[in-house]
Amino acid sequence: MSRVIETLREEHRNLARLLDALDHQIEVFAEAVRPDYDVVRGITEYFLDYPDRCHHPKENAVFEVLKDRHSDKTTGLVDMMREHRTLHDDAVRFREVINVLLNDTDVARSTIVGAAGRFIDDQRHHMRMEEDFFFPAAERILSLDEWSEIEFRITDARDPLFGDADEDRFARLRERLLTWEREFRIA
Repeated sequence: MSRVIETLREEHRNLARLLDALDHQIEVFAEAVRPDYDVVRGITEYFLDYPDRCHHPKENAVFEVLKDRHSDKTTGLVDMMREHRTLHDDAVRFREVINVLLNDTDVARSTIVGAAGRFIDDQRHHMRMEEDFFFPAAERILSLDEWSEIEFRITDARDPLFGDADEDRFARLRERLLTWEREFRIA
């Protein structure tokens, strides 16, 4: 197995942890209880920053090599670049909904819950598609030399939340996520 795929799978596990935490906060909100808005805001900002800066470029590099050199073997695979642009647009729209909520604008609770549910479902669906189809196809098709080339292409962008060089702007989210996982024994 390629180190790139191992890294991508680990990143998916971390993204799933955040989606679980967001899902929990939205469930709290749906029950008319005050969620941890720092967690909701932090996760929203993270999904606007991290995937485009760190995660998707790795997947795009794999996709480019597959598409350019093995198009005959990749029919049926989703266009990763287009899919990633769509996910970014979804994250922007979700942030707008969350900003309306955080700015004390009058908005129906069902609007927030629905938008969050769609965002979470779309993110999970995308990761499942990659895990079930894209990653196995890449592992099956690409040669060791191609994996080496992909590793060379990939920039060493660090995860601002789960990486070694975590960023201060996600400190509150990191702290709350770890507390929540300890409380609910999730990880």
